[in-house]
Amino acid sequence: MRQLYLIAAVTMAGVSAVFALLAELEDRYGLATSTLGWIAGSAFVAALVAQLWLSRYADRGYATRLLRAGVVASAVGLLWFAASTELWQFIAARSLLGAGVGMIIPPARRAIVISAGSNQGEQLGVFYSAYLAGFVFGPPVGGLLTVLGDVRLPFLVFGLLTAASLFTILRMELPEAEFDPDASDGVDRRVLRRLIADRRIVAALLVIVSFRYSIGVFEPLWATHLDDLGAGTILITLSLTGFALPMLLVARHAGRMSDRFGPRWVSLLAALATVPMMATYGYSPTIWLILAMAIPHGLMEAMLSPGSQAAIADASQEKDAASAQGLGEAAGSAAAAVGAFTAAPLFDWLGAGPAWLIAAITMLVLLSLSWALDPPARPTKSVATKRTALGPQPEQPSVDS
Repeated sequence: MRQLYLIAAVTMAGVSAVFALLAELEDRYGLATSTLGWIAGSAFVAALVAQLWLSRYADRGYATRLLRAGVVASAVGLLWFAASTELWQFIAARSLLGAGVGMIIPPARRAIVISAGSNQGEQLGVFYSAYLAGFVFGPPVGGLLTVLGDVRLPFLVFGLLTAASLFTILRMELPEAEFDPDASDGVDRRVLRRLIADRRIVAALLVIVSFRYSIGVFEPLWATHLDDLGAGTILITLSLTGFALPMLLVARHAGRMSDRFGPRWVSLLAALATVPMMATYGYSPTIWLILAMAIPHGLMEAMLSPGSQAAIADASQEKDAASAQGLGEAAGSAAAAVGAFTAAPLFDWLGAGPAWLIAAITMLVLLSLSWALDPPARPTKSVATKRTALGPQPEQPSVDS
């Protein structure tokens, strides 16, 4: 499975380079600030479509082909980004890159789950670490290549590296599970309705929606905001490394904390801790204060991400586990698209302070609704201990009940 880790790292390096260099693209090609959200948001919409429409084929015998198609789409998207000069081209290239990531993640996670056995959590953690490693090192490499050449060079290099990673999986066949189309079709028509009727599922989804909405806000605003404050390309790219590096270093420990205190408790409180930081970014007087806040923000998100996925798993029945995770990913992509599409125009019209503050208020409303639907109770014993003692958990009452 090492090939999957390599693909995740290389692809995310290219994605994070786009994230870090939006301000540079804005200056070079004369793009309006309000349009940066269209570039960022198009990726989340494309990922949403891929997750809802294509990811199911990973369970139907097409996992390997879906993975390869995702790598090809990601490589083409990055190379197209390098050749683009107009807004519509950047939007189309970013959409293709988003769709590629949306095709890579589901079959990769599925392969790990099927083959990892008792080490499932550890292997998923390694995959997440590889994903984060790309995000950590992509921006500084992209910034250095921009300084050495121009803003097109990072996308060309990452596009070629992503294309080269395809050769590592040409002879690879992902493990497949038996698929019964008759049985599956009968369940698929009802599973989403069953999930969204459960208030615990909805409450856990709202935490993911809040988290991914903030990611959508970050992509068009972060580089532009720091650029307006006088930060150079290298500093902006290093700032993203400073944000993501703590997540990489503590990801495994954050997962253990979720197991010990309960994913619902940990994910919700970590999400709430990020709200004041989001509200403050636009009113911070110096770049260095913003960068200092980014470190604890990254630590909170390191606890939030695995905790929110585990909370969805805890709230769902075993037979709906994959569908629940897919629903979480789709809801997160939709929320990220909304954040990206709305944040850039607000930044352009109202300025940095109100744009970041509105994002924080939106997050607070979502998290308050989540708390009201399923108030977290800190467990007195570890979650793992409780599961062992109690055995399989009964189905939770739905909203209708």
